[in-house]
Amino acid sequence: MVPPARFRNAQEEAIGGDQFSVRLAKYVPAETLAFFVPVAAALGAEHNKMLVAALVVGLVGTVLYLWLAAQRAEPDERPLPHFYFLAAAAYLCWTVGTSPNVAALIQLNATVGGVVLTGAVFLVPMLDEVGNRLLRQST
Repeated sequence: MVPPARFRNAQEEAIGGDQFSVRLAKYVPAETLAFFVPVAAALGAEHNKMLVAALVVGLVGTVLYLWLAAQRAEPDERPLPHFYFLAAAAYLCWTVGTSPNVAALIQLNATVGGVVLTGAVFLVPMLDEVGNRLLRQST
């Protein structure tokens, strides 16, 4: 896990941050991907209840895995609270954009699923940066 940019104080620039192009990967842990990809593929389109259960397990697993990984980091390097909400959103967008049966579950076609994923790649890191800056100003 690569935590969001940490701040020394309100007058200094963020340090330790990532470029937008590589940031989305930190929101969805590899362990979540390793769980969800084969499960979703095996379930196919005819097991919607099990697919929803797998989505929920992946969602909870994403947030818990990132939280547990953050506990091993130094306090000033731990993600801020909004990071976990963004990670959950990134996971859900990723599942819609990469798994046709998830997109079909919510009645989206593959093209719209791709747009959802592209939007997340664009917006999630930006929202993280905005959250970091707003929280930095309030301290």
